Amino acid sequence: MKRTGVPKIFAVDVLERIRKELILYIFLFLLCWAGIFFIFPYMFPYLVHPYFNILKGKPLVFTSMEEALFVVLRATFYITFAITLPFLVFRLGKAISEEFYDYEKKIAKKLFFISIFFGIAGILVGYFLVIPFVLKIFLYFGKDFTANIRISSFLLFVLKVVFFCVLIFQTPLILAILVKEEIITEEFYKKRRLYFLGFFYGISVLIAPTDLFSQILLTLFFFLFFKVSFLVARFLA
Repeated sequence: MKRTGVPKIFAVDVLERIRKELILYIFLFLLCWAGIFFIFPYMFPYLVHPYFNILKGKPLVFTSMEEALFVVLRATFYITFAITLPFLVFRLGKAISEEFYDYEKKIAKKLFFISIFFGIAGILVGYFLVIPFVLKIFLYFGKDFTANIRISSFLLFVLKVVFFCVLIFQTPLILAILVKEEIITEEFYKKRRLYFLGFFYGISVLIAPTDLFSQILLTLFFFLFFKVSFLVARFLA
């Protein structure tokens, strides 16, 4: 496989293009943030649906006058950042694309669209599978108590879980780059398969230190992503 060279992205003209793109992005971000802030009441039912689907009839609460406002500001900030981040990556990639070779431009485009695909998959898995599963576990341990959850805690919990799932689903992309650069090969993997499983389990223990089932599930996810990375690397070739 052909190794990817390091482009000269620190030239003055390239940095100038990057600066312009960042200014454009900040303007777009603020504009989208304002728009999402005003339509947030229509988005809110979908964000809290997993909670009310499990705890029917038990409302979320806020404990101070300004808490609801700051919750909306923080939630819409994270949502806006997630929506506009692909635009930022695309524009920055375009700004430095002149410094890439033709084959590197093709690889960069493929990486961008694959990253978007895995990001959307992470959002769907996080929202429909992980959040309900984790809620049931946490609420099970609190079954002897009365649930009185603050709206800020729950919304930030939802956003953190979704963001975490998006990051986890980028793992195949990172591993695919290592495979493409021949840092990891199929022969190397076959000889050290158990070491990889142990490494993935170690990461899972750090992520979920007290839940054996979650550790095993995360290990299987990482292992599956590692296998998928070989397919992604072939697509990037």
